[in-house]
Amino acid sequence: MQVKDELLSLIKQLPEELQEEVADFARFLLAKRRSDEQAWQHFSIQQALRDLPEEDYSESDLKERW
Repeated sequence: MQVKDELLSLIKQLPEELQEEVADFARFLLAKRRSDEQAWQHFSIQQALRDLPEEDYSESDLKERW
């Protein structure tokens, strides 16, 4: 928690316009992290499916029948 406390202390010392820049940068970092996670998930799915034969399915194949 030391980093969090230090950040809060530093942010409180900044003028409001610089606090906005810090907030923008934090939002950028969060968006970048989500993007990286999505890219990793896509890669993982590709790797998991790489050896499976390609098959075409129609909409009727996707419907559950009772």
